[in-house]
Amino acid sequence: MPEKKTISFNLWTEPWMEVETLDGKIEAVGIETCLLNAHKYKAIFDASPLVVTGIHRLMIAILQHAISPKKKDDLRDIWKSRMFLRQQIIDFGKQYSNRFDLFSESAPFLQSSDLAIIPGKKDKVSSVSRLTYDIPSGTYVNHYYHGNENDFIFCPACVAKSMTVFPAFATAGGRPFKTSINGVPPIYILPGGSNLFESLTASLALPDYQPQVRSKRTDKVWWTRENLIEYCGTTLEVGYLHSLTFTARKIRVHPILANETCTRCGLKSEHMVRTITFEMGESRPKDAPSWFDPFAAYRIDPQKGPTPVRPVEGKAAWREFAALFLNVKPVQTTGRKGKQIITKRPSILEQIAELGMDDLPLIYPFRCVGLRTDMKAKVFEWMDASFDVPLAVLRDDVLALEARDAIDFASECRGVITYTFREYFGGKAKKNEKHLAIKNRMEKAFWISLAEPFRKFILKLTDPARHDEALKEWAGIVVNEARNAFEVAIESTGDDTATLAQRVKAEKWSHIRLNIKRKEYLHE
Repeated sequence: MPEKKTISFNLWTEPWMEVETLDGKIEAVGIETCLLNAHKYKAIFDASPLVVTGIHRLMIAILQHAISPKKKDDLRDIWKSRMFLRQQIIDFGKQYSNRFDLFSESAPFLQSSDLAIIPGKKDKVSSVSRLTYDIPSGTYVNHYYHGNENDFIFCPACVAKSMTVFPAFATAGGRPFKTSINGVPPIYILPGGSNLFESLTASLALPDYQPQVRSKRTDKVWWTRENLIEYCGTTLEVGYLHSLTFTARKIRVHPILANETCTRCGLKSEHMVRTITFEMGESRPKDAPSWFDPFAAYRIDPQKGPTPVRPVEGKAAWREFAALFLNVKPVQTTGRKGKQIITKRPSILEQIAELGMDDLPLIYPFRCVGLRTDMKAKVFEWMDASFDVPLAVLRDDVLALEARDAIDFASECRGVITYTFREYFGGKAKKNEKHLAIKNRMEKAFWISLAEPFRKFILKLTDPARHDEALKEWAGIVVNEARNAFEVAIESTGDDTATLAQRVKAEKWSHIRLNIKRKEYLHE
């Protein structure tokens, strides 16, 4: 009788994730190679920002375990070393690399070993496309590709990449599927740097900056816990590393000998995956204390509690700059109906601001990644935005206040042109759908036009020699863009005699009101 061949694809050593080298090339590497040479790579690379975020958080969990920084001096020593210590990574691999085998029968990576690796006739199976948000499957809404879910077949690397996404981005998908530990996915902030080493080091959270409600007694990170995932299980205690590898889905992939082309990446592999077992995994109780992820920002309603900052349809990413990055005391924004909503920026930013190192980058790059949903099963789009944030803005309360005031000034100017448009052309009543559509396009164009000027404003704001110039320049740009958006909008309202007369009045009053706002902002 022929001996049964063991199938293996170990993410610790197999080249499955892609990185960008310092000279701009793309290489496929395993986890060990990635961490040992992080100082030689620019960043994690993938077409999907969700995958980049998932892999980033997996790398952080591994480093937190392998290095285990406890105090600021530990982090400072890591920064000064300019690379991760080789022996720490090797020692971790010797002890835990067996838990990263995607096709292991007894301990498959992020999967439950009680599910069959070869499904039986009575087992319920799903298409491998269910592992992704950009390929249709089951009752999920089709947004990106048009095709039959049974046509998809993934290589091991694409399966692994997709599975790293669920701890951070698992959404509610009808009964019994619930969200992952952070609820409806927030906007995650990923610190950057001149290389991957700096990015990952800036993401290591000391105990004081980890969620305060985390379990300090036990931390069931994936490679130390039992390789069984309870169906619809309720997890009462969650450690920080556990949260980064939170198994919100109970999965088992079914490898087959196929030697076909992957429908996701276009590469061939000897072993492929066409079907999976896909069930609800673990979740926290509804009445569990609020979980503050170190890489997410929150709005805190005194009555309803905290809500993560999430992508909003039609809302430009830079408009969330204050909530995501600023530390203004008191940090408050006026919500609907006059409510005062407190904002809390990611604690990893607090750590960067308070680390107190002279050789930290003066301009810090951050990548913001989110997934816009209907708060339930529908997935619409991902958000992917980058910001270069001066360290001074993270540390200086006065500069932070000025940055927030700049955003508030833009909101006030948007209010001027919206109010004036409604005053002269309607745009709110359902019976005036044409003008309502024009008003909405006007607002969208205004916000989009300010994205790049705002980035430049933030950089210039921290230069003492250009500080006052930055404020005046920002005021001028905002008013001009508001005028331009308003004038384009009213040109679409019509050219009959009555409308032309209204346009003249509207343009006059919008200019007057915008100039008043400008003088108030500059205290002239």
